[in-house]
Amino acid sequence: MGGFRVDSKISANDTLNVEGDLYTGREGNPNNYLPSIISPGLQPGELTVNLSGGFLQVAWDHNFSVRSSSIFQISYDSFERNDALRENRYSLNLDFQHHFAWGQRQSIIWGLGYRYSSSQTHGNLTISLNPADLKTQIASSFIQDEIALVPDRLYLTVGTKLEHDYYTGFVLLPSVRVTLQPNAHQMFWAAISRAARTPDRIDTAVRLNFAGFPGPNGVPVLIGMVGNPNFKNEDLTAYEVGSRTTLRKSFSIDFAAFYGDYTHQRTAEPAPPVFETTPAPPHLFIPTIAENLRHGESAGLEIAANWKVSDRWTLSPGYAFEEIHMHLQPSSQDTMNVAAAGGSSPVNSAQLRSSFILPHNLRWDTSAYFVGRLSDPDIPSYTRVDTSLSWHYREGISVSLVGQNLVRDHHIEFIDYTGASLSTQIKRSAFVKFTWQFR
Repeated sequence: MGGFRVDSKISANDTLNVEGDLYTGREGNPNNYLPSIISPGLQPGELTVNLSGGFLQVAWDHNFSVRSSSIFQISYDSFERNDALRENRYSLNLDFQHHFAWGQRQSIIWGLGYRYSSSQTHGNLTISLNPADLKTQIASSFIQDEIALVPDRLYLTVGTKLEHDYYTGFVLLPSVRVTLQPNAHQMFWAAISRAARTPDRIDTAVRLNFAGFPGPNGVPVLIGMVGNPNFKNEDLTAYEVGSRTTLRKSFSIDFAAFYGDYTHQRTAEPAPPVFETTPAPPHLFIPTIAENLRHGESAGLEIAANWKVSDRWTLSPGYAFEEIHMHLQPSSQDTMNVAAAGGSSPVNSAQLRSSFILPHNLRWDTSAYFVGRLSDPDIPSYTRVDTSLSWHYREGISVSLVGQNLVRDHHIEFIDYTGASLSTQIKRSAFVKFTWQFR
């Protein structure tokens, strides 16, 4: 990978930023397993792919006055992956934002966005898209107004985003946030917002084959998934509250709680079998199709603190709790996604970070993480400890000795029960890092 960035001040009120990069490489899993029509189960195969791409971006900042400014950004990016889909994609993005103060109590920002994307794919027996080639456009606009109801004490922020995408048309995403700062040591906030995950080509156009096996009378059977052109947005209404309290100059604590109401979530529903003659030999295809027949809720809290024990030592503990409960509509026959949604995120997690400044330009950083058990897939809880000792030779130059996953020789973080890829084991490791920053 190689890249560049150039920042220029072209006038007293204008700055220009130009940056870009190019990359090429090879990645993947040499021990992969793929479906076959003529053989039972998944068959060994190699899935290492060549990839390349790059991007170019230009951003122009203009100050109309001390109370008004704008930014216009244009970017172009492309990539090519020689994987099962063999996809080539290029995209053009245009973004404009304008910020200005209105009166003495309002700060308004509004903007427009546009994205054009063109994709060409080839596919194979494992995965393909229909249509193989597609051009899409997304247009959006937003506005946000921060109002000082009581200057320096009480703020109300209201805004909304209006987006039109290729698959589902218009979607409106409003949000409201209130912030109260009764004194210099406390701040409270609450927010309600709506978010939506719009469909992509995997949801609407994919043909993904999981496995093949000999059926009755020797007729091959292929099992897979197909996209749904009528797939809807997956919606979320999020409710949040939080606070920050500074008990003294050396200690502060942040608290946040949230509740999420999810609707139209993705499910995998059985569809009628279809007899196919291509690819040869003729075979029976048993599909599942993507639908929006799941809903549910999530709730949790996060606590984080920052304690400056001394001028040289800082401790930062944190804890997070989350529970996810999903439900199916009566018409759904999905057997996987409810358990996966609730069991793929830990209920409890915690961390403790320590930073110690030593003499002779040395710094010692240590982090300990606890991640609770996952139930789907079944992964035991684990504790991870990372540490690094850094020597700052002079400004911009440093050398670090880093150790990761020091508690155990290895721990598992991911299991793929389909056998399509290897499960992930994170091993103990150590390395030396040299950093050189220059202007």
